[in-house]
Amino acid sequence: MVPTANDPCWTRVLTSEKDLSAASLATKILVTRLRREVKGAPAEMMAKINELRAYFEKNAFALKDLAHF
Repeated sequence: MVPTANDPCWTRVLTSEKDLSAASLATKILVTRLRREVKGAPAEMMAKINELRAYFEKNAFALKDLAHF
């Protein structure tokens, strides 16, 4: 199950520098891009969280990647 948008895990994912090597390639690409965008425009955090949540809701294969964050 995908955590709600208010869950602090999303902010941790997008603001950390944690290694993504265990995640799928699609997840790595998306999280890397979103981290870069949030770093440049912190006010966009909620929009980026919603984008990341939508990715996990749409792609069941990626749910196992959530455990790596």
